[in-house]
Amino acid sequence: MEKFKRIRLAVITSLLLSYGVFAQGGGTESPFSLGFGARAIGLGQAFTAMADDPTAVFWNPAGLEFINQQSATFFHSTLFDGIQYDFLGFAYPTLNLGTFGVGIARMGVDGFVEYDRFKNLGNTFSSDEYQVFFSYAKKLPWFDLTPGITVRWIRQGYTGMQFEGDLIDSGVGADLGLMYRPKWIGSAFVQDWSFGLSIRNLFAPQLKPGEQIDVSPFTAKLGVMKKIRFGNAGGFNVLFDLDHSQDRDLKFHLGSEYQFQDMAKLRLGFNGSSIAFGVGAKYSMFEVDYGFGQMEYSDVFSPTHRISVTVNFGPTRNDLFVIAEQQRIAEEDRIKREIREADKQDFIAEHLQAADKFFEDQKYLDAVVEYQQVIGVEPFHFRAGVMLDSANTLLQSQFDTRQSAAVQDALDKERASNDSMFVQEHFEKGRSYLDKKQFVEAMIEFNMALERNPDNQILQNSIATTKRRVREEVGRLVQKSRDEFQNQNYSEALRLLADARLLGGDNAQLQNEIETLATRIRLQENIQQGLMLYDVGEYNEALKILEEALKLDPDNSLVKQYYERTKLETMEASQEEMDPETEKKFLKGVDTFLNGRYAEAIKIWEEILKDNPYNKRVLESINNARERLKSKNK
Repeated sequence: MEKFKRIRLAVITSLLLSYGVFAQGGGTESPFSLGFGARAIGLGQAFTAMADDPTAVFWNPAGLEFINQQSATFFHSTLFDGIQYDFLGFAYPTLNLGTFGVGIARMGVDGFVEYDRFKNLGNTFSSDEYQVFFSYAKKLPWFDLTPGITVRWIRQGYTGMQFEGDLIDSGVGADLGLMYRPKWIGSAFVQDWSFGLSIRNLFAPQLKPGEQIDVSPFTAKLGVMKKIRFGNAGGFNVLFDLDHSQDRDLKFHLGSEYQFQDMAKLRLGFNGSSIAFGVGAKYSMFEVDYGFGQMEYSDVFSPTHRISVTVNFGPTRNDLFVIAEQQRIAEEDRIKREIREADKQDFIAEHLQAADKFFEDQKYLDAVVEYQQVIGVEPFHFRAGVMLDSANTLLQSQFDTRQSAAVQDALDKERASNDSMFVQEHFEKGRSYLDKKQFVEAMIEFNMALERNPDNQILQNSIATTKRRVREEVGRLVQKSRDEFQNQNYSEALRLLADARLLGGDNAQLQNEIETLATRIRLQENIQQGLMLYDVGEYNEALKILEEALKLDPDNSLVKQYYERTKLETMEASQEEMDPETEKKFLKGVDTFLNGRYAEAIKIWEEILKDNPYNKRVLESINNARERLKSKNK
């Protein structure tokens, strides 16, 4: 025990005198409370509300979320008596998952002389402490608030002591950080504020390298930063920190930083006991910072110089957003292609099956039409091409056979031959039009041929096939019009319906469906145009369009509401004074409104509107009451 007391006295005397980390109220703080990075030192350690580089794992882990791209910081300082103080940190921001940070720090020295009650024992030993930081921060989707957390692994060791040999222990601690950067809108004074809170040793590590447990004190820092902008020339940051620790008195830190065009920075700070200053320069992906400051107990310890180098690399968050958006668009396109391909294959399978059935039933024109639809979506479909040629050949053979038989059976061979040529000509024209989806023209040609040969079953089938294709095409146009309507492409939707209406002919049910849909589309188009014109102040034009919308749907409450508003804007408000009875009723509504009975006030004023429908004073009162009632009911 006596040996350990001698060692412990030697260690405490040497380390504490060397590190100088005394607390003003008694007790000690970790030597790492000096912090990392030349920037923070130059700002007088008022870094809690800024903390936007990898050293944030120590100062305020929430600040990691404000790092725009991958960043690594190396910091080095040689303290008094050859003590080496180093830090290496790395921050990895993501687009949606927050920001991850890691860091490792070391403070150590060799060649400590071991004493026993101030007696040199002729032995030297080494002392060092490592801290490894694992940090994470994520901005919340509300309140502009960002929390962050750091978990620290700490190793403390003394090696080479004469009596006890090596004394080493390790522990784990946790820190919490918050950053609030509100998007306040207004004057320059209310914009660009940042508030930070850092709680260190929320979960305090406990180390016991010897017989005595070393517990790190609870520490909290509250910081404020205000950015002052100078146009494109640069900006000025003012920072203030309040620093509380359970083992010492309250401290405050001040810092200021002038930034010129994101190239050079000049810093001045006060660390609670003395002045500090620093400079920084940025070129391409590199930032170099220098800080100079006096530690506490300046009568014992000399000022220190600190240098840190930061390297920013990889895509920025904006780049990540662009990449993610490109990937999203590419994925959507891929899905759409897959859907289109699946729909295409379904279409091919459906029409192949129908074509084969028609072919089997010797309805060769129907088979031709179906095979052509397959080839229309896949021009090199082998089977459809082969079957199309076969169906065309058999159709022509079937047609020629019937025409020849008709000529042979006719008494007037010459006339029958001329009729056959006429029928052949118009049948071919009808087929050509049918292939081009010119259904009206195809119908005309088939009917002309049928007039010369009324009993021709092939011509009758051709007319039936054309009508079937018309129904299918009208259905396709109507469905496509609905899709365009859903996408708010009203003009295109109406154009497609116009084509469908033309093809629909005398089909009353189909025409009724088309007209119903066309009315809905025209109504939405008028509402959209009317509201847009109202928003930009074109009230006369808006009124005309909204009138058309009311003709299409007289009971539409939205249209009626904006129609009344627009009408009010296009006419002079009623300026005549209310008669005494009406004025008395109006004031009764005002008194009811002031007592919070908004619904009752609206009823009173609506009674006035029956005789004064455009009295702006009454209308505005009703609108105000409705807004109050809506807010009250939320």
